[in-house]
Amino acid sequence: MGADDKTIDPLFNDAVEYAITKEYTSTDEIKEHLGIGYNRAALLLEQMEEMGIIAWEYDSETSRYKVITPLAQKITKQEKKEPTTRVANTKRNDSKILGYGGFEWLMAGIGFFVIMFAFISCSSRSLTSEVNYCSDDGVAYSYAKKLISSHLKAPSTAKFASYYDVKSHKLAECKFNFIGYVDAQNSFSAMIRTKFNVVVRYDPDTDKYYLENLDM
Repeated sequence: MGADDKTIDPLFNDAVEYAITKEYTSTDEIKEHLGIGYNRAALLLEQMEEMGIIAWEYDSETSRYKVITPLAQKITKQEKKEPTTRVANTKRNDSKILGYGGFEWLMAGIGFFVIMFAFISCSSRSLTSEVNYCSDDGVAYSYAKKLISSHLKAPSTAKFASYYDVKSHKLAECKFNFIGYVDAQNSFSAMIRTKFNVVVRYDPDTDKYYLENLDM
């Protein structure tokens, strides 16, 4: 029997949607889930087997249908033509929203809540570890590099000494001194190393860093 639009049972998509939630399925399970007769359930499984959605497994103890999940998921995403005169299955078709069945929406919902939980957890940690700009010289050095770059001939070529290679001193509350070097191109596009001694100050009122002194 060919599995095309003329012979496929109208409940085929519903049967596949149920089958992909399981590792194995049977005629009795399809029969009970869809509320149909045994022969019709067997026909649905036969059509799924012809399309490679399930495969018959048999050993010395059991015989059952193995669900090939990736292919089954692909099949359910395809839009199947329904006869215009059929109205008995309207309730089942209404359970699909935007082409996806209940199982797909359930998995999407679980994923959404996992992402939200992770986001809230990260936000909570970031709030509890708020930076104290008046004592954190690491952040101050980052802004010092930006202020120094504005005085270079080619700021985009600047490569500063790492935070661990510079000498750092806290001169006063919210005021920092850094002594280090920067490699950058000069007016002749030659890469040269220039030593710097810079003092930057953080102003809590304006939430900005200011350049107090720069020797290069």
